[in-house]
Amino acid sequence: GFERSKGLGMAACGRASRVAGTASLPAPGSASRSTQRSAPRRRSPACNAGRARSQPKQRRARESGAVTGSDTIDDARRTDFGDLYTENPLRVLPIGGLGEIGMNCMLIGHYDRYIMLDAGLMFPDHDELGIARVLPDVRFIESWADKIEALLITHGHEDHIGAMPWVVPKLDPSCKIYASPFTMELVQRRMVEHGLWDPDRFVTIGVPATFGLGPFECETFRVTHSIPDCLGMMLRCEDGNILHTGDWKIDESPIDGLVLDRAAFERFGKEGVSLMMSDSTNVLSPGRTTSESDVAASIMQKVTDFHQSGGQRIIATQFASNQHRIRAMKQACDAVGRKMAFIGPSLTTYLEAGWRSGFGAFDPSELVAPGDINNYAPNELFVVTTGSQAEPRAALNLASEGASRNLKLQPDDFILYSAKCIPGNEKRVQKMMNKISLLGPKIAMGRGDCLHTSGHAYREEQEEIIRMVQPQHFLPVHGEYAFLQEHAALARQCNVKHTTVIRNGQMVGVKPMRNISEVSSSAGKGISLLDKYDVDTLYNDGNKGVGTAAEMAIDERMTIACNGVIVCSLEVIVPKKAPKGGEEVQSIEKTSKGKLRARVRMTSRSMWTDNGRVLRDLIRVAEGSVAKLSPRERLGDVERVVSLALKNACWKMLKKRTEVICIAFYGDGRTDDNGTVVRRKGGGGRGGGGRGGG
Repeated sequence: GFERSKGLGMAACGRASRVAGTASLPAPGSASRSTQRSAPRRRSPACNAGRARSQPKQRRARESGAVTGSDTIDDARRTDFGDLYTENPLRVLPIGGLGEIGMNCMLIGHYDRYIMLDAGLMFPDHDELGIARVLPDVRFIESWADKIEALLITHGHEDHIGAMPWVVPKLDPSCKIYASPFTMELVQRRMVEHGLWDPDRFVTIGVPATFGLGPFECETFRVTHSIPDCLGMMLRCEDGNILHTGDWKIDESPIDGLVLDRAAFERFGKEGVSLMMSDSTNVLSPGRTTSESDVAASIMQKVTDFHQSGGQRIIATQFASNQHRIRAMKQACDAVGRKMAFIGPSLTTYLEAGWRSGFGAFDPSELVAPGDINNYAPNELFVVTTGSQAEPRAALNLASEGASRNLKLQPDDFILYSAKCIPGNEKRVQKMMNKISLLGPKIAMGRGDCLHTSGHAYREEQEEIIRMVQPQHFLPVHGEYAFLQEHAALARQCNVKHTTVIRNGQMVGVKPMRNISEVSSSAGKGISLLDKYDVDTLYNDGNKGVGTAAEMAIDERMTIACNGVIVCSLEVIVPKKAPKGGEEVQSIEKTSKGKLRARVRMTSRSMWTDNGRVLRDLIRVAEGSVAKLSPRERLGDVERVVSLALKNACWKMLKKRTEVICIAFYGDGRTDDNGTVVRRKGGGGRGGGGRGGG
């Protein structure tokens, strides 16, 4: 079977020129652009251990994939691994997406030639304050740019395309980017926004299609998911085949009529699959997913019943990317003769992308403009809005607070919640729903109403595909670590003995079995760990700022939010007779009373100060700390001593680990008539200033 695929791979690359937009694709097996590689970055184990201890548990769990401890890959490194590099030509290196939900990004290679699969982001946890998105390690990607020959996108969800504005600039300019028509519409919009669109570099591919992709011949095939135009892929080369399912489910009656390509999976099973990778998201859910057609029928029934009972306005919320659901809502809307309106720009973005690519539910020109909603009677409208996750600026959440310009909730409105509450959002979604309920509208949500279904396969579907393909090796992807472990166990139950679970940064290799009848039975075969790379998690604050947790001060942000911050200004008094010199080397002399003194101004944020009493006590602590110092202390030492004293005092008084910022500088030594150092009054904002600050 693998010998047969070898010939197929060479012959099929000639078909690439017949795929739209792929005339200039490199043939599989062509020479790599460069034989040089930048050395991947690594930290010592001790350094990483210290970093792990200083991070919150949630972030440590997220970054546990940053496996370290290996040296730069060179001849010595290859010797350390014995013959693993030459014996395992098929390679996989996840950069994100394993041990977590989101940030999907992976390198798949044949020896030292790679393609990248997806470039997604992850949304921040609640403790990552001020962070807009979490990104894969683009610095690591840049160091491997000469090895990455193509980027293939499986579908248009943010966890698969959201990081492209940061990833694409780090790739070699000759690296082409491939996506299906609907996905490419979304990618194009994103790239244009960031000034990165190049029509010669971005290639639209068909599904199904066969074309050259770096060192592989790539065959795409249709899978069903919660967004249109999704693909899986079979990657062939002379040393074996790699099957990646993408995100998928088995929907026997999808609303757009495009079913999962079962025939392709059956054909791959007969051909022989060296390594299979599959979506693990719902492996813990028994049975099979509900069809999107069942959800459409439920929506139709609820809309019809409400309309026929004399109901007024219908308001639905859902994930903006789910064009299948939009199609179902439009069908229900048309059935009762209502007009549809969108409130939320992302809904229109996805609809327009679908319409241009042939996957749209209807012509966007049929929509009622948000500003024209008041021109229609409530019983003539079906409004679809964003905000299913109670995002602070989303339309439905604003409407629940009476703050939306275009959507004013009325007691006789009917709310259809056609989405899943993402784990972590439960409290804020429930809070939003409580506010809506207080305003009077009726709400339909929950599993009993059959208003939502998952786009990821349940356990029975996953078992069906594994048994159909019978791969020689199986690698679970796309999921939390517990999901990956359970998916690997399921594969073993399906007689796939060679399976393992890896984390981000771990490169594994596969030596295919030449006899396709050897499913997983020969000793000594399996998935080999080839290397461990230090891949960081990067954070973006919504603008240009991108960096690690330390660089973006993630922990400090949480400390300030939970414990407050104090800014302390220390004007250290220097007698007029003191010698002049550089600020950091000039000594500090005693004042007329023989003690070191300082004018102290203090302000605070995000903390309780008992109407300024706490700050006045802290000012005395700062003064006392300065008075105990040697007159020859440097300014940096003064700042450190006072900062530590204030932190200890905050803990004793408030049981808070308050962030303290001390700024020391030399003053002019002026005193009042009593010989007391003058304190300048005023300022300080909400925290107050001077001795009376509040």
